[in-house]
Amino acid sequence: MRRSIYLFIILFNVGAFAFSQKITLNLKEVPLHEALRTVSDKANVDFFYSDNELDIDKIINVDFVDTDVEVIVSSIIGAQYKLEKQYDGLFLIVPVKNAAQAFSVIGAVTDETGQPLPGVTVLIEETKQGVSTDFDGKYRVIVSKGQTLVFSYVGFKSQTVVFDGQKEINISLEEDISALEEVIVTGIVERKKETYTGAVNTVTGEELKAIGNVNVIESLKTLDPSFIVLENNLQGSNPNVLPNIEVRGQTSISNEDLRDEFGADPNSPLFILDGFETNLRTIVDLDMNRVASITILKDAASTALYGSKAANGVVVVETIKPKEGQIQLTYTGDFTVEIPDLTDYNLMNSSEKLEYERLAGMWTYYINDMGPQIRLDSIYNSKLAEVRRGVDTYWLSEPVRTAVSQRHAIAGSGGTEALRFNAGFNFRDGQGVMKGSGRDTWGGNVDLIYRRGKVNIANRLYVNGFEAKESNYGSFSDYATANPYYRKYDEFGEITRYLDDSVRGLLVNPLYQTLLNSSDQTVGFSILNNLGIIVDLTSKFRLQGGVQIRKETTEREAFVSPEDPIFDDSSFFEKGTYTNTQTENFSYMANAMLVYNNVFADKHSVTVNLRTEIEEQNNESYGTRAVGFPAGANPNPSFSFSYQTDAKPSYSTRKYRRNNVMGSVNYAFDNRYLLDLNYRLDGSTAFGSNEKYSPFWSAGFGWNIHKERGFNSNVINLLRLKQTFGYTGNQNLGSVASTSVYSYGNTVNILGVGTQLTTFANANLEWQRTFDSNLGLDIAMFNRRLDGRFNLFKKNTDPLVVPVSLASSTGLVSYPLNVGRLEVNGFEAIVNYKIINNIRKDFMWRVGLTGSVIRMEYDDFGNKLQNLDEENIDSGSLVRYRDGYSPNDIWAVPSLGIDPATGQEVFLKKNGQTSFDYDYSDEVVVGNTRPDVEGVFSNFVSLKGFTLGVNIRYRFGGEQFNNALFNKVENIGYFGVVNNQDRRALYDRWQQPGDVAKFKDIADTDAVPISSRFVQDENVLIGESINLGYRTTDKKWVKALGMNSFRFNAYMNNIFRASSVLAERGIDYPFARSVSFSINATF
Repeated sequence: MRRSIYLFIILFNVGAFAFSQKITLNLKEVPLHEALRTVSDKANVDFFYSDNELDIDKIINVDFVDTDVEVIVSSIIGAQYKLEKQYDGLFLIVPVKNAAQAFSVIGAVTDETGQPLPGVTVLIEETKQGVSTDFDGKYRVIVSKGQTLVFSYVGFKSQTVVFDGQKEINISLEEDISALEEVIVTGIVERKKETYTGAVNTVTGEELKAIGNVNVIESLKTLDPSFIVLENNLQGSNPNVLPNIEVRGQTSISNEDLRDEFGADPNSPLFILDGFETNLRTIVDLDMNRVASITILKDAASTALYGSKAANGVVVVETIKPKEGQIQLTYTGDFTVEIPDLTDYNLMNSSEKLEYERLAGMWTYYINDMGPQIRLDSIYNSKLAEVRRGVDTYWLSEPVRTAVSQRHAIAGSGGTEALRFNAGFNFRDGQGVMKGSGRDTWGGNVDLIYRRGKVNIANRLYVNGFEAKESNYGSFSDYATANPYYRKYDEFGEITRYLDDSVRGLLVNPLYQTLLNSSDQTVGFSILNNLGIIVDLTSKFRLQGGVQIRKETTEREAFVSPEDPIFDDSSFFEKGTYTNTQTENFSYMANAMLVYNNVFADKHSVTVNLRTEIEEQNNESYGTRAVGFPAGANPNPSFSFSYQTDAKPSYSTRKYRRNNVMGSVNYAFDNRYLLDLNYRLDGSTAFGSNEKYSPFWSAGFGWNIHKERGFNSNVINLLRLKQTFGYTGNQNLGSVASTSVYSYGNTVNILGVGTQLTTFANANLEWQRTFDSNLGLDIAMFNRRLDGRFNLFKKNTDPLVVPVSLASSTGLVSYPLNVGRLEVNGFEAIVNYKIINNIRKDFMWRVGLTGSVIRMEYDDFGNKLQNLDEENIDSGSLVRYRDGYSPNDIWAVPSLGIDPATGQEVFLKKNGQTSFDYDYSDEVVVGNTRPDVEGVFSNFVSLKGFTLGVNIRYRFGGEQFNNALFNKVENIGYFGVVNNQDRRALYDRWQQPGDVAKFKDIADTDAVPISSRFVQDENVLIGESINLGYRTTDKKWVKALGMNSFRFNAYMNNIFRASSVLAERGIDYPFARSVSFSINATF
């Protein structure tokens, strides 16, 4: 019967065979006809063949995972047969004419140490058919004499063997160090890591997702010791507040007087997205699932490519590029539960608070007068009765919640070799732990890559939006100061306007504002298009260029209800405010680059880049503020009575332009001796009109010691020494001084409307330039089980741009000048060791340690910033601008503690004498807020698709000024006694002669100056990330659901924090701990 069908069907015109279906097949010692029947059942196809021509009883063994049916069947039937498709689901197996005799070959593939390598591809070069090795590294393949077997595996050098009748072919693959050394993506040029001298660190999107699923910034800080996210003790985990970031310390003075409203944090790194500059907000809101890799450029050799913007480091983000092939759909769902972290609040309960008030003298009349004392006793007794009834209100739980957020993302990619695409959409419903707060984001992208001949065109379109809401519960500090012996509601279950009006003024119920229609929300929209073109002129020359167009708009509306208690003392026509602020930013950027690459005499590798770039930014901001609303009015400005008194709408505009030319040379001799040279000339409108251009350059030298001919170590696999130095700059300050700006006054006389100077330009203001040097060592040992990267660096910014105070008669607050310099010295290390690395059993256990040490110092200020120092003293700031000292130094008068006899503080003067009198001139450095060393301990285990990662951050050394001690243990004024305080105000303050106490007399309500008593040594351990994951591609249930792969991750971030300092954290908005889950499926 089969022969008849065969003869009938052979008459039809047959076409080329093409399978797209993939199956998993594992058969041991089965006949060929049974194997074909199994494939037929799994793939839902039929095979027709002649029993006389095909050895259907031949015993075979196969083991394929997620493999094309064509590859599986071709391996089963052997090279002397071929498949021919008749129509969908029907295939012929026919002999190949004049086919050479086929043989079955077995063998095993191992690495250099003899460890089996599973998953090695064994390919017949002539037929492009092949198999993969099993978990024991073994394989079996049908091959004819004269055919070539190619053995290939990621991270190892491929080997070829011409078959000449051998029954067994065993292969030992050699590790390919150059394959393991990835390409460094700098955002402008690409460099082979093996021959690059810059200090960089690249992490993949998978590594980022292994830490957490919040945003790339939160994950990146765990993976690199130089990338520090500073804790914001005021705003905590507020999703609408951007983080403060430093890479290798600071290069500028952080002062708002330096920045216009469009400027960025002067110590924040530059962010690059797919080759073009972007801002921190875009990176924070970026969908993590789209990220392919992030590279941090740290030293001059790597950052000088960005010249005047790179002194704080550069963070280069590359998104996933479209891949050719069938359309593949990917869905990712992220779910996060955030819990407010209130463990650092050490507040009194109701009985403790009332007792504290009694000891502090709140319930004792200041003179011997029975009438007022009787009234105070009555009030006290009523509150004591409430305490004894069990009233102990926990106010901290009122404004917070367990926040649940979710993000959903779907993406599709595919295409041909000529045209590839990637399109996606994501949405995140993000809640904050303060009730009513949150940030919802959405984004879409379309990526197209067209390749024809020597031309490659790529276009990336991004559209993003957000809606941010602040909590209508007010500041968290309002609840941290509310007295626990007050009830939240009255006897009718209603929220009252005031908690108490019996003594020392009205006490507002912080919950009252939740009844009002106050609101604060911001909406934003942005569209960005990046176009890139690459033309391969010859095999050695390439021309490439790009254009970016970007537009952003934001609008903030903030309404404070006229019924808010803050307007109690305001007139009827001033109750309630409405603020509207709109910003619009438009920018374009264009660049062109010529690339030359060549290898001479197989040893001299040269890459030369010549590049030019232009950019223009146009920023506009418009704001209005209306005041006076009727009770119950909606936040509609037309309901207001007027604009704010003596005020008018605000409007700001800025046009910023820059251009540059850049040249770079990368040279390597025999991959042993390395040289990187960069030169860039920048022009900008950000500085003085007489200082429009500034040069920046760098040089880097490297030595691959392990490449030396006499270096034959079986222990050391990689040993690279690098030295770099050069100049970079900083333009994050904004356009601070290019042009003097005048504004119209509010009065008119016979000469007309007057004008006033609002910004005084400094035409000779120089650029901030930072000299950066770096000495680096990369090492890998024991077959790369141990690897480490060590860098010793120094940065010197000279001159700084500093706002110098002016006389009040000028009408200006400050004037930007070049004065002083800032020097940073530091060391960083990244070390990983694979305790177990069993490829055969798919088992790996790796431990790691990262760490950084940074010290900073000012110099060359002289007494030019004396006015700034005096302003800091008056405002209670701990910062001083003095030569030889650090921006992180804590300045205060040394304290010898509390005198047991009097309860007063004893100060140590500079002359060594002691005194009860505080003198600002006695202040010295009493601590430094930067840790002596900071980094992360990591532990990662991978076993057969399961992963477990634990990352613990440590901070050792350094000091902290404890504001809780300063403001809630002492420094509690006459009216502050009514607020809840830290428990140490009751238990650790002096009460009577002879007491040995840490803090002053409990009845002392006078203002307390800053002294060293409030500075404490700090050591911290933080559970930054704990992750459990699972990924599979070959499970039956995965295929049954139509998926190609499935991944699940569970995270705990910031789950614990142990500190030697007990201080309140998250003053206006609390910090949070999070538990998250993520699922990812590809179809």
